[in-house]
Parts: sequence; structure tokens; C-alpha cells
Amino acid sequence: MTNFVKRLADTALSRGWLERPAYHVEDSVYRFEDVYTGAARAAAAFAARGLGRGDRILIALPDGIEFVWAFLGALRTGAVAVPVNSMFHPQEMRRAALIAEPAAVVADAAFADRFTAPVVTADNLYGDAVVPPYAAVSPDTPAFAAFTSGTTGAPKLCFHTHGDPDVLARAAGRAVGVGAGDVSYSIPRMNFAYGLGNSLFFPLLTGGATVLTPRRLGPGDALAVLEKYGVSVFYSQPTFFAHMLGHPDARRVLGGLRTAVVAGEVLPESLERQLRSVLGPRLLNVYGTTEIGHAVLANGPRAVREFTLGTVLEPYRLRIVDEAGEPVPAGVEGRLEVSGPTIGLPVPRGGDTPARLAPGAWFTTSDAAAMDANGFVRVHGRLDDVEIVAGINVHPAEIEDRLMAHPAVEEAAVCTVRRSTGATVLRAYAVLRHTVDDTAGQALREELLGACRSSLTWYKVPEDITFVAGLPRNPTGKLLRRTLRALAAEDAVR
Repeated sequence: MTNFVKRLADTALSRGWLERPAYHVEDSVYRFEDVYTGAARAAAAFAARGLGRGDRILIALPDGIEFVWAFLGALRTGAVAVPVNSMFHPQEMRRAALIAEPAAVVADAAFADRFTAPVVTADNLYGDAVVPPYAAVSPDTPAFAAFTSGTTGAPKLCFHTHGDPDVLARAAGRAVGVGAGDVSYSIPRMNFAYGLGNSLFFPLLTGGATVLTPRRLGPGDALAVLEKYGVSVFYSQPTFFAHMLGHPDARRVLGGLRTAVVAGEVLPESLERQLRSVLGPRLLNVYGTTEIGHAVLANGPRAVREFTLGTVLEPYRLRIVDEAGEPVPAGVEGRLEVSGPTIGLPVPRGGDTPARLAPGAWFTTSDAAAMDANGFVRVHGRLDDVEIVAGINVHPAEIEDRLMAHPAVEEAAVCTVRRSTGATVLRAYAVLRHTVDDTAGQALREELLGACRSSLTWYKVPEDITFVAGLPRNPTGKLLRRTLRALAAEDAVR
């Protein structure tokens, strides 16, 4: 029997975890026993509706114990759990449901009109129906599917199996080092593959506790959560860490963490310096994709090299290739490729046959990277993020890092814009930590441009800088460069 939920429940029983706290949700504490009892009731509710092996169940719930029960209950029956962002706009939610093609949806009753499939409300997960036995599955049986971010087109689904969480835990989970004495909190939600590992797979496999907050918190509230629950392992994106550092309590609270894990986009060197001044080697920078399921690179805990994403995690392999698909020498930039056992290739519809990377084959990412002779990898950003100025490829991250090195700048983004003359130039957008008047703003603008001129080749220096209240980002926190480029094009004709 290889049903993932049975393995979890059996492990908790054999190791004496059943009475231990598994989840803190606001003022409620749920033990490991409560988790598996709730999952059994959810499985009974699903089975009573005829749902089971192979059926896709869309889970449109915020992070909370009901999400955990619904997810584990679906896997217990052999169904495929498909988490989705519960805060989606109704049109986005309908599109997600069309892509997933679910047999049923778990959602708040107020959202029922967004779906054509039958809706099971969270309240109906508490029924008294007969609990079905664990579905007999193999390690290769699909267990859950995660939506890609859709930054380069329509979202797709990547299917993962009942055997994948154990592999992810041996790789990324071991790098983080989550244990029975840890309390974890993740800013990325469980409807993302990264958040699912952080808040569900790793702690339930190791006996740790997790804090869940149904609503997404701002930096100040998140710091309060870390302090209130004694969080030891904290996961977030670079942008959120940048926002947190502007809070007066940030250094004190973050300094109490055992590990702070950063992922989701390239970590600017200036921000890494700030975080390492607080955390030192306790900062863990990782890299992964929805297709992989979690992290495949980690800068630590044993070998750390600043401003890299570290080395590849076993059992994965990694290489950097040129446009012809041939490996490049150490230090040469190319496209990052990954090989390993958990890689689910994106499919357009839930009803499509789940696609898996063949053993020994390579998955081609969309990221530009370089690897040194010791295996340490630097990811420079997405290949489609590269801007071309004067016929030369420019990585925006390098320029953005120069701008963010200034203490007044919280975030920065750079893209090209075509002038009426036909010339292509760089435009920068910056979010400031504090508002400034026009005079101070112009002085700051000149100071930032001067810093770029003093350290960057001429074609990398932005022609101008626009101060904005915020940058366009998707729900995972990734910068939407297509939206930024469209904004720059509009600005250019004004």
C-alpha cells in the first residue's frame, strides 16, 4: 500500500506524534490525530458523492485546516487534488475550473455560481458517511496537480504522484532541515507547489507544526505571526522580505529564526546582503519550478556561496546548455536544464493524460544560468526577460540590483521601450520606501542614474526612472514583465 495519506498517518502513529500540534490556525490548535480524522471524514464525504480514483477535485479554499482535510481526503480516495487560488477574480476562477475539468469542487458556498461542477462546501466535509478504505495506488499514481503561474501564457497543469512528496522531502525538505521541533510558516499559499511542500508535505512527514493564516498578511502582521507562534522556519519571496526589512521590528524578529527560506524569483545581491547581515548562514536561497514540485537547488546548508543558488539537490541532475542543446563550459551562460524523478510536464487540460519526464531525459526550463567549476549555479532570470539594447542582450536583474542597493528603493524593475525615433532604450520603475516631493524625487532620480553610470556599461544605464506605488506581480509574487513592458510602451507615447 503506497497511498501517501496512509504513509503519513502510519508514520504519525508509529512515532508517537498523534497528540502533537500539527497546525495552528488563528486561535485553534489541531493535532496530528485531528488532521487524519478530518481527512477520513473528507474522504467519506467525497466517496458518498461517488468521487474516487482518478477524479479531479478542485480545492478552492484559503490556507486553513479545511484545505488540509480536503487535500488529504482526496488523496485518500485515490482522487487527484487540484488546489487553486481561492482569491482569484471570478473570471480567473472560471478559467481555472475550465482548465482543471473537475468532477467536483470544494469551495465556500458563496462561490458556487462560479463552477459548473458540483460544489462541496467546507461544512459538508464533516459528514457522518462511512469512511472508505485507503485507495490502493502505486507510487506512480497521480495524486495532485498544480497550476503553472501563467507568466508566459495560459496556466497549465503539472501532475504529481503519490511517490513525489517523499522525493521532494528528501531533497528540498532535507536542505531546509525541518524537524519535529520546528514551527513553520509560509507566505506562499498551499495552492502553489512551493507552498504545498512548505506547509503540508515537509511538516507532516517530519512531525513539525505549521502556522496557517487564511488571509494573506502584510509584512507587519507576518512578523507578528512569527513572534506569536515562535516560528523557526519561515518561507517567502524576495519581494516580501524586502517589504519586511522596512519594518522597525524586522531585524529583531527575523534574527530569531532558525532558517529563512527565499525562493520564487532571483534574489537581488543588495537584498541578499541585507538579509545575510541579519541571518548569516541561516538564509537559505532555493530554486525550483512547478514542474519539479519544489526546490532542486539550494545555497546551503552545508556549502554556501553568496549570490548563487547553491548546488543541485540529490536525486536531481542539472546542466547548462547552449541554443543547440549542448552543455557549455563552466562559467558560461546558457539555458538551465534539470533531470529527475518528480518532473510533471505541463498539460493544457485536466482531462489530458498526465505527462512525466522520461527517466534520464532533461527538462528545459526558461531560465538563463551559469554554473562554476564547483557546481554552484547563478540564475540570471527568465530567458524571455532578457532585453535587447543596441543589439546586445541585457539582464534586467543586474540593473535592478544596482537600483535596489540604494536605501530609498524597496523594489525596482527595468524593461525596454521603443522611442518614436525607433531607438530602443531602458526604462526603470522604482517603488520607494517613503514618498518624496518633486524636488527630492528629481534629486533621487539623478542619484540613482549616477550610481548606474558609475558601475554599469553605458547600454545598461536606464534613460529614465519612474517612481510608482507598486509593480505588477502575479499571485506568487513574480514580476509580470509583459505588463511592465505594456506600461512602458504607453508611457512612451504620452
